[in-house]
Amino acid sequence: MSGNLLIDSLISLAAIALMVGVAWAFFRSPPAPVTEAAAAERLAFDEPDFRPVRWLIDREGRAAMAEGAGGDIALVSRLGIDLVTRRFPAEAVRAAEEAGALVIRQTDPGSRRLVIEAEGAAEWARKLAPAGAK
Repeated sequence: MSGNLLIDSLISLAAIALMVGVAWAFFRSPPAPVTEAAAAERLAFDEPDFRPVRWLIDREGRAAMAEGAGGDIALVSRLGIDLVTRRFPAEAVRAAEEAGALVIRQTDPGSRRLVIEAEGAAEWARKLAPAGAK
């Protein structure tokens, strides 16, 4: 290197910026939308005993919700470029309707709320609403 700390630091930062730029240019790809097929495949892997009976798929492909044969609810959503699943007993899902969309508020600290805009979202919200809110 040059022996000058400032110049060496700038060269290192430029090299790091170049590597980040190349990685971003070559490896950035928008995540595919969550579809029923993709959600069913991920659920079969994560929750092999869960048998979906009814689906609610977001119009924009952000998330999907499935009701199982036993009454459990499974959520499938995007996290980065991968799909993640959560399974709840129906009474444990905190759901509400906002402007015709189903809004799921997860109780985990740091979890984000999921908004599912789909036909039938209001019906799911009424079904999943706590007993006192119906």
